[in-house]
Amino acid sequence: MSSGVEDHETWGPQAFVVRYEVTNGGGEAADYFAQFEFLDADGDVLGSTGVTADKLGAGKTHKGDTAPLPAEITNGDLADIKKVRVSTVERT
Repeated sequence: MSSGVEDHETWGPQAFVVRYEVTNGGGEAADYFAQFEFLDADGDVLGSTGVTADKLGAGKTHKGDTAPLPAEITNGDLADIKKVRVSTVERT
């Protein structure tokens, strides 16, 4: 996973973009959900967003990018985001 502020075609100018990969290491297709928490300079959680990889085949990798929407940042502003962490990964 990598992240940072950039001008993005989908997420807009000066968006905090997260580039991620989800790999199915299991023996059969599975659905994945990953949640990202956005942190300020002090490490406080500003908000979160989630991504899915549906019916990901065994041994396959799903790559994508995402950015938080203003409504998902409830404890500050988008401009306050300094880093991101994975808070949850679920496989079903």
